[in-house]
Amino acid sequence: MFVKLTTIIFCLLLSSCTPPKEKAVTIAINPWPGYELLYLAEKKGFFRETGANVKLLQLGSLSDSQRAYLRGHADGLASTVIEAVQSEVLGTRSLKIIMAPDYSNGGDVIIANNKASSVNELKGLTVGCEVSSLGIFILQRALAKSGLTLSDVEVINIEQSQGKKALEDGRIDAFVTYPPASIEILKDNNNQQIFSSAEIPGVIIDVVSLSEEALSKNPNIVKQLHSAWDMALNFYRNNPLEAATIMAKREHILPEEFQLILDGDLAVLDSSQQQTLLKSSGPLHENVIEVCRTLVHIGSISTDCDKFPSIIYNMNPSL
Repeated sequence: MFVKLTTIIFCLLLSSCTPPKEKAVTIAINPWPGYELLYLAEKKGFFRETGANVKLLQLGSLSDSQRAYLRGHADGLASTVIEAVQSEVLGTRSLKIIMAPDYSNGGDVIIANNKASSVNELKGLTVGCEVSSLGIFILQRALAKSGLTLSDVEVINIEQSQGKKALEDGRIDAFVTYPPASIEILKDNNNQQIFSSAEIPGVIIDVVSLSEEALSKNPNIVKQLHSAWDMALNFYRNNPLEAATIMAKREHILPEEFQLILDGDLAVLDSSQQQTLLKSSGPLHENVIEVCRTLVHIGSISTDCDKFPSIIYNMNPSL
């Protein structure tokens, strides 16, 4: 009995001396080819190789990812600059943009049914988009290029997973979307693309953001994530079919469809190229302020953009 009790006490003491396992940094991510290299890094073990204790929280849309971050279910999110700016204003935790892995060069689109063959013809029609996210921003920019405003259309909130059915049911006449949802929608001959982000080059930048709290607790995480991203990008370039097959599976599209998007509708950046965007007062800083002003103009947020805090993490302060 004494031996057994001694063994139990020893085991309890041993477990109490073992440091608790470090909590993973959770990043919310939705289906979008520009984010899939993060998924590839997770699947191929590149996070582990760089020492990054990262867990991807897979969700259905940009809005879902933003909600997960704002509600404290994630330490960060993969999104566009739009969601990062909104999250800084609407959230209780300050964040920093730590990566700018790609920008959309045709991937984000507006698809219409046979009632409209151009953005001009959307006037008086019903357009579906994610009103609290990227969708409303793209719609506003597209309408402005054609001399229209949001008041010229009826806007209703439609999540990415609901867009195809909403068009089929006639609830909407057009939808702001992106792959993989856009690929399925365009398979219907009644639908056609009337706008793409290629018409506003360099405006829709994808970013990865983390809360300042997560950054302070994980001082090496930024360099680790950049290293893992480069490893995933190099793996894709050297093994395109294998890599595309892994990433396309999560997107529920064919590998060749995935490659067409990644190599054509996106400009994917390695960590060195991202540094140009992440410089203090660089292009990304200007994009953040422009996005802020647009979101205030359309009533998505209320803030003073001239005094908007710097939300861009600079890995090298000397740059």
